[in-house]
Amino acid sequence: MAGAAESSWPARAAATTAAAPGPAPGSAPASTGSPVGGVGGGTGTHLLAWQPPRIALGLALAAVLAHGLLHGLAAPFGSAPLAGAALAGAGGAWAAWAWACLRLAGTPLRPTAAPRLLVDHGPYALGRHPMYLGIAVAQAGIALALGVPLLLAAAAAFLAIVARVHVPHEEAALKLAFGGWYSDYAAQVRRWI
Repeated sequence: MAGAAESSWPARAAATTAAAPGPAPGSAPASTGSPVGGVGGGTGTHLLAWQPPRIALGLALAAVLAHGLLHGLAAPFGSAPLAGAALAGAGGAWAAWAWACLRLAGTPLRPTAAPRLLVDHGPYALGRHPMYLGIAVAQAGIALALGVPLLLAAAAAFLAIVARVHVPHEEAALKLAFGGWYSDYAAQVRRWI
């Protein structure tokens, strides 16, 4: 956390978006895709190879298949097409905004890639992992629109997987790359929203 004599993280983090930081003199450069040692536990680190959108899609397909086997095309608890579509659209737009912020900053999108810049604007000013949250909200909206409650379980499972596997790895990599700047940012901005 910044002391009283130091500047706050927004001012320092803004400086990181102007130019990509190099390694400190005498330090080793950040890795370019290998997981941070030991982050996420031994049982979950193999899941880092799976990109989060693929995890979300796989869980959604499994949920729809299971729903089809159990209920066919029926919506046992009803559906809310307009509210669901609005929620899915909001989640998709949130994730797309986060994606665009990363792309415009020139930082990699893969969770296992070494971060180049600390992106702290747009949806990243409100939550540290807006793409994951947007994907889950979009899944929940589709669940409401179609009346497929197992898609809600898929959205919850997606968040649980990324929270256990991807988020710790990403946050460790950001802390390694940006040190106190990331620590100050993480102290100010919640993980989800």
